[in-house]
Amino acid sequence: MEEKKRVLEMLKAGSIGVEEAMDLLAALEGTRPEPRPPARLLKVRVEAEEEGRAVKVHLNLPLALASLVESFLPEEAKLTLGRQGVNLKALLALLKEGVPEGKLVEVEAEEEEGPVRILVEVV
Repeated sequence: MEEKKRVLEMLKAGSIGVEEAMDLLAALEGTRPEPRPPARLLKVRVEAEEEGRAVKVHLNLPLALASLVESFLPEEAKLTLGRQGVNLKALLALLKEGVPEGKLVEVEAEEEEGPVRILVEVV
């Protein structure tokens, strides 16, 4: 019982994630969680301004087509990612190796043309 409490405290403190906590609790109970199906979609949301007009991009791409995401992004979003230290090409290359489900990148920045919000996640 004490171990379960410790796992929940670690989760509350943010030192482990929900999935890791579930795995640890299952291990303590002697059961194995059912494997989750592999993530299948790359979900991209961009809200920005480019040349004085609002731009919204909402993409749900199969992971097999993730390399195409860059062609859908506004130039301001690409520049913002670069300024925030996000290498989009490297990130997309990692998708081929398999990544866990969840947020990969979340950026909110104030740029010259206005606010930019970018969310990239695997679902």
